[in-house]
Amino acid sequence: MELAWWHWLVMGMVLVALEMLVPTFFLMWFGLGALLVGVVVLFATPGFAAQLVLWAVASLAMMGIWIKWFKVPDRNRAGQAKEGVIGIAGLLTRPVTDLGQGEILFQRPVLGSDRWPVVADNPIPAGAKAKVVDVLGQTLKVERMGG
Repeated sequence: MELAWWHWLVMGMVLVALEMLVPTFFLMWFGLGALLVGVVVLFATPGFAAQLVLWAVASLAMMGIWIKWFKVPDRNRAGQAKEGVIGIAGLLTRPVTDLGQGEILFQRPVLGSDRWPVVADNPIPAGAKAKVVDVLGQTLKVERMGG
């Protein structure tokens, strides 16, 4: 069974089009690999096995390049140890009083959320900046920044 160059081009276009329907960013690499094989087969005549190997290698190489260099890294700290959170600053949206918890807002999610209940050793008014000094289960312990 031999595939002509246009078979590869059609298969590549179909896979790229399917990527638009199923936005997983997975089929695109196989589609681009098929388009590359179509161009190679247009100018050379590799056997069927060589075409399949070229398609697999090209697809996996493009996927690897995307994951290694271009994929946006995860910007939150979900699943990290508390040591990765200590020292991060945020803005108190509810004051910390002697009798109750406050709430802090971070610019980026910390441990999966941008808002956390907080406690402190001393009262801190709303609107003040505070930094995390400890993680106490589902509550952060903070201290006021700048006195």
